Amino acid sequence: MISIKPARQEDQEAISRLHATSWQTVYAGLLTEKYLSENVFIERGEVWQQRFSNPSPNQRIWVATADQKLLGFICIYVDQSHEYGTLIENLHVDVSTIGKGIGKALLKHAAQVIQTEASHAGAYLEVLSQNHSAQKFYDYLGGKPIISQQWQAPEGSLVDELVYAWTSVTPILES
Repeated sequence: MISIKPARQEDQEAISRLHATSWQTVYAGLLTEKYLSENVFIERGEVWQQRFSNPSPNQRIWVATADQKLLGFICIYVDQSHEYGTLIENLHVDVSTIGKGIGKALLKHAAQVIQTEASHAGAYLEVLSQNHSAQKFYDYLGGKPIISQQWQAPEGSLVDELVYAWTSVTPILES
């Protein structure tokens, strides 16, 4: 059975590792081979060290687990944007669980929190233009691409991305 709970300090290493391995899979061919093979674990580790040691007041992180194994995580920043609402900063699931509802369950959980905690009803996220499976997932959940821009990756690459937005998280909750 899947359990979604707030992330704790003890989850930091597993989250960091899942984030890095997800990037190795999803960003292959988009970010440099050297970064993905040598530096991604260190760099993502530093990101998560910062998020756990000095969290922003509007930061919320949840993990999805089963049998004490991390299956996925989501990190949001409530009311990050006056215009778009809550930023969904990260949503990653273990590659072996893709298509099993983990991402949807995490996003629904975040949407419930947005409904109760946020002053703005909307949410948004950034997704790489070449990540078609994620875009299909966000389309299915009622997200709309609203901006095309470039992201400067940690290793310096410029990668095309889309900003997806929901004016209200209701479609996520009703999916």
